[in-house]
Amino acid sequence: MPPPALSTPDAPPPRKGVIGRCAACELSIRVITHTPPTVCPFCRRRLQTEAFDPAPPTPEPPGVLNGVVVHRYRKFPRWLNRLLVTFSIIMLAIVVTMKIRNLEYFWYQPWVNTYSICVGVFILSRFLLAAFYTAPADVGYEPTVCVAVACRNEEEAIEKTISRIYREGYPHAKLEVVVVNDGSTDRTLQDMIRAQERHPSLVIVDFIRNKGKRHGMAAGALLAKNDVLIYVDSDSFLMPGSIRKIVQGLADPTVAAVSGHTDVENVDVNMLTKMQDVRYFVSYRVMKAAESLFGCVSCCPGCFSAYRKACVLHVLDRWLHQKFLGVHATYGDDRSLTNYLLKDYQVLYDDEALATTIVPEHWHKYVVQQCRWKRSWVRELLFAGRFMWHKHPVAAISWYALTVLPLLAPLVMFRALVVFPLTTGHAPAFYIAGVLVVTLLWGLYYLERTGRPHWWTAFVFMITYVFFFSWQGYYGLATMRTTKWGTR
Repeated sequence: MPPPALSTPDAPPPRKGVIGRCAACELSIRVITHTPPTVCPFCRRRLQTEAFDPAPPTPEPPGVLNGVVVHRYRKFPRWLNRLLVTFSIIMLAIVVTMKIRNLEYFWYQPWVNTYSICVGVFILSRFLLAAFYTAPADVGYEPTVCVAVACRNEEEAIEKTISRIYREGYPHAKLEVVVVNDGSTDRTLQDMIRAQERHPSLVIVDFIRNKGKRHGMAAGALLAKNDVLIYVDSDSFLMPGSIRKIVQGLADPTVAAVSGHTDVENVDVNMLTKMQDVRYFVSYRVMKAAESLFGCVSCCPGCFSAYRKACVLHVLDRWLHQKFLGVHATYGDDRSLTNYLLKDYQVLYDDEALATTIVPEHWHKYVVQQCRWKRSWVRELLFAGRFMWHKHPVAAISWYALTVLPLLAPLVMFRALVVFPLTTGHAPAFYIAGVLVVTLLWGLYYLERTGRPHWWTAFVFMITYVFFFSWQGYYGLATMRTTKWGTR
């Protein structure tokens, strides 16, 4: 009698995916291991579902294997750091001296001098307040989180963005990821599907036609099952440990949102990307750090920010259908959402929650981006101005100063650089010297903190701001009804 055959364990059944479609909202939701939704997140109609067989997973995209990019700051020797700090203090003393001298000659150019003194006080106060900034403490808070990514035409980056989220290190049992394809015309959707084959818990939402980033962000919020909602741009990449760090601020129930810190991923491409790296760093480590002392960060950027989901859902309908001058708002989504939450909650900044992002590499795209940002800034200052006076007095005064001063800047610069020389025959040496000293201070601060040698591009930014970008506020105000994104 032959021996009984040895039993073998059953092979795991092949994975089956599900696609749910809503004809009314022109969207589909694609899942593999995630529990498929039964109704549309927007209209609540029942989804029409069909099964599909996922393809075998392919290798990770370049830039994900062999670890992730490290935070590329360089440490100077202690003596050089001290030298830079000493020199920066000297620059601060020069700025103070020049402002005092402004008082001596105040009535020669009262409007220009008033503006110059206010700008000097504002800048010095930012550095002073930022010096007292500390990141939210790590209290061991580890909530369930949903990372949402909304994008259109991002075939060059979206796979890497998704893979870096999954390799960031947060426990996968507490992590869900939702990506939204907003009517892309390139291979973005195919790249998302390829990423889902590697990471079957990924949820893909596909809008048949372009609805706008705000609808993509809303889809992530409506589909999220977890407690904390983290928005990451489709061309941004998380550093290890960044999710665990950014959620620590939300352990405080009075905090509704936390901005992470973002550096430029493609910093080494050209002078423009280097200039933006300096600008990003200073805007985060000085401006947001100063605002965070009072829980009044005015904008949580889309690159990398965390929100308490319950707070977002509370304002979601108003934010999603926001109108300005009778036109639906289609840009400035991040600043707008921040303002809706800042009205009743604290908003913080965490400089230890790190990410990088791809910035424009050509001047045309950069100009269009800045104009879009300026329009949203003008629109949102009219909204936030109605409640900011309720905040801490220092935060309120600083916010209103940051609102008024940039609007006056072009007129003051024209008066100082054009009208004054023509009417007096003298060069505006004092005004130019003040601008150069302040710019040098920004650059040295960046150099001391990062060790990166392109600190000098701070001067490139200042020159372009004085002669071009400062005027964009007026252009943005004149074109507020424009709804085009411009860079997609």
